[in-house]
Amino acid sequence: MNNRTSLIIGLVALVVVVVLVWYGRQGTVPADDNMLGEPAVSETVAEEITYYGDVKGYLARPANTPSDGEAYPALILIHEWWGLNDNIRSLADDFAEQGYVALAVDLYEGEIAKTSEEAGALAGAVRDNVAPAFENLNAAVDYLSSLPYVDGERLASVGWCFGGGWAYEMARNNLGVDASVMYYGRFSLEDDLSMMRADILGHFGEEDASIAVDDVRQFEAKLQTQGGDHAVFIYPNAGHAFANSDNEGAYNEEAARLAWQRTMEFLIRELQ
Repeated sequence: MNNRTSLIIGLVALVVVVVLVWYGRQGTVPADDNMLGEPAVSETVAEEITYYGDVKGYLARPANTPSDGEAYPALILIHEWWGLNDNIRSLADDFAEQGYVALAVDLYEGEIAKTSEEAGALAGAVRDNVAPAFENLNAAVDYLSSLPYVDGERLASVGWCFGGGWAYEMARNNLGVDASVMYYGRFSLEDDLSMMRADILGHFGEEDASIAVDDVRQFEAKLQTQGGDHAVFIYPNAGHAFANSDNEGAYNEEAARLAWQRTMEFLIRELQ
């Protein structure tokens, strides 16, 4: 091999390394990459269902019935402090397109906040009396597990803000999920994690004024002492609710796209 050939091979190898590093580094997603990726299923259906007493949820799923002996993994989606609104319904549709049966639950039992004051009051009422919320989420697990096209052994919870904290509570209290994704959900560093069996994926904004970054780092360190395959990511230049595209003041497209990509990878690893 002459010197010129060696030089060409070396340059090609260098270019390959640079490209891999560029696309693999934290915080980078190719600019033309669709946030949701290509749909895994060709058609979905959605409906309002009753899953807990008179409480209604929004169920989105692939339209096709699985082959004999097969079933879909399922997700319990938990809304922000606004309640079960069109934003969470749209997310349920997105997850259904990726091959999941997604049940968006309603911890407010039919109420939807129109202002921050109303949202705070509704969230505060749940925090002051958590028993009905736990019953609600247990009922959601039972409902999904009862569906003939759902694999009750492959369940996860995903929540945002207020719902992110409850997705964490589902994992912490071993409420029948194998994994939980918490978008900027609240936690306490004093929490007892001895009952937790689910893996956790956490998404937090570096500029979140309500959840301190130092606490997030301590939370991540605590998770790593519990066993399992947990991951916590802190997104630069992102604040609270950075993944909510309806919130123009908070939405950070780059962070939201990357968090979605990581969520998809996590759920595939945990449930597929």
